[in-house]
Amino acid sequence: MEPEERKELPAPHNLPTGDFYLYPVVASIVKAEIRERTVVVEWSDSTVSEFHFLWLRDNCPCCVHPYTLEQTYEVVNAPKNLKPAEVEVASSGALAIEWEPEDHKSIFHPGWLKKHCYSNQAPTSPNMKSVSWDSLTRTKPDEYDWEKIIRDEEVELQWLQSVQISGCALIHGVPQTDPAVGEVANRIGVVRHSNFGDLFDVRVDFDPVSNSNTGLELPPHTDLPTREYQPGMQLLHCITNNVKGGNSTLVDGFRVAEELQDRHPRAYELLTTVSWDFANRSRTSDYRWKAPMIGLDNFGELFEIRAGSWLRYPLQAPPDLMDEMYEAYQIFETTSHNKKFQIKFRLEAGDCIIFDNRRILHGRTAFEAQSGNRHLRGCYVDRDELRSRVRLLEGNKSRRSILSKIER
Repeated sequence: MEPEERKELPAPHNLPTGDFYLYPVVASIVKAEIRERTVVVEWSDSTVSEFHFLWLRDNCPCCVHPYTLEQTYEVVNAPKNLKPAEVEVASSGALAIEWEPEDHKSIFHPGWLKKHCYSNQAPTSPNMKSVSWDSLTRTKPDEYDWEKIIRDEEVELQWLQSVQISGCALIHGVPQTDPAVGEVANRIGVVRHSNFGDLFDVRVDFDPVSNSNTGLELPPHTDLPTREYQPGMQLLHCITNNVKGGNSTLVDGFRVAEELQDRHPRAYELLTTVSWDFANRSRTSDYRWKAPMIGLDNFGELFEIRAGSWLRYPLQAPPDLMDEMYEAYQIFETTSHNKKFQIKFRLEAGDCIIFDNRRILHGRTAFEAQSGNRHLRGCYVDRDELRSRVRLLEGNKSRRSILSKIER
């Protein structure tokens, strides 16, 4: 959103926020006062926020480039004795701060300030929106129509939010062309390149580079656990499928991890703390990485799953843990192979499945290669691309909502 667009809006929405979004005023500022190291703000919803001096000065909404909205103020150069000389609630509802010894004034939009309050809320994991599932709670991925996605931002947002929440979604009606899967991916963000290229084919080859290029059954797995940063999202677009067999399988790896934590706590402990060795070796490349099968983030929340029986390198673990490690691995695999945790469906021509490759295990049943043709085209997109697109779409939706209320 260009800065001049804000000038057309009535106060307080014409106030600069320092970023590209409009913020609803969910509570107004009742009172503000200066304390020893913070500015204390009382809100009309009876909550209280504390903002440290340096944090406020660092986030001054006018100290940004007018087009990039990137910060131009170097907080490292702030005076050691920087403090507010005066604070007040402006007539626009904003928080106004006069700084000393700097001769500068900061005006904070109340909606922005409330949204970014850090003093009365705990830090949250980026995965907090996810909801785990198994075959008892979900029988198939959420389904969407490609034409509706490209015509309606609301539908596009619903599609991508469902991917965030459940880890997967199925699109119908994607054109049956070779570039189409890349066009779907580009709707989200930048395609991630891998040793398979930008776009890759999943079909039977006479000289296969992967088991996926055969008619063999593929047990549930994640792609490229052999990479330091394994691909976030995977898309598989069905161009043709008239073989006998070859049904797709999805397993929520987070749900499997929860099952282990509940029923097999020792296995869960080992798989979240001791690294496995993964390798993807071919005649032209040799990728290897070492990490726990079940990854936790800094908040102790489930973050990623690395699984692929044929992508494991000889395990290097403490000798006294070796037997337990293999037992834990067998428990994980047995659980992910259990029908309770699997959903199965058939990809038809024009279908495109998207799933979180760092959460959802995917696979397929065996098929008779001579019974027809099965051709999927695939690509990867990192999680960051998905999150970025969702934020933009959510911002557009919020902006439309705010403007509609103003127009009334």
